[in-house]
Amino acid sequence: MKSLIILFLMGLIWLSGILPAAAAGQTHLIPCQESATFMERMQKAPKTYYFDQPYRAYSANLLCGEDGLPHLQLRLDRAIDIAIPFAIFFYFAGFVGWSGRAYLISSKRASKPEEMEIFINIPLAIQSFIQGLLWPLLAFKELTTRELTAKDSDLSVSPR
Repeated sequence: MKSLIILFLMGLIWLSGILPAAAAGQTHLIPCQESATFMERMQKAPKTYYFDQPYRAYSANLLCGEDGLPHLQLRLDRAIDIAIPFAIFFYFAGFVGWSGRAYLISSKRASKPEEMEIFINIPLAIQSFIQGLLWPLLAFKELTTRELTAKDSDLSVSPR
């Protein structure tokens, strides 16, 4: 429980130390259609569909820097564009890891655990997948009951 409180306090301190962006209104980026360097690049590009279409879309929608290349501006109102794919990836990676972990832990209780790693037990794998769907809740439960972490006495230390 102490470690959860410490992690919470560390997160609180970290979030309170973030300063607001001073350059929110001051940017060196300009619309690509107004950038002379970008327009020069557009004129020099081959006249094919694979060059024309992206250049038209960039000039209408993106901001360009002094180098004439389109840049994406990181703004807080667009944070959801990054947060949703990250959350999906994080949940899926946790699902795969937790399902595999649950299968291996369950297979260790069998009479021949080595065989269960080679020949997959389908009912046990399905049960592990179902556990994997709830991995955030199970991980939180195991973290609070200290099942997820090993005791310091169980860890081997290399004598140097």
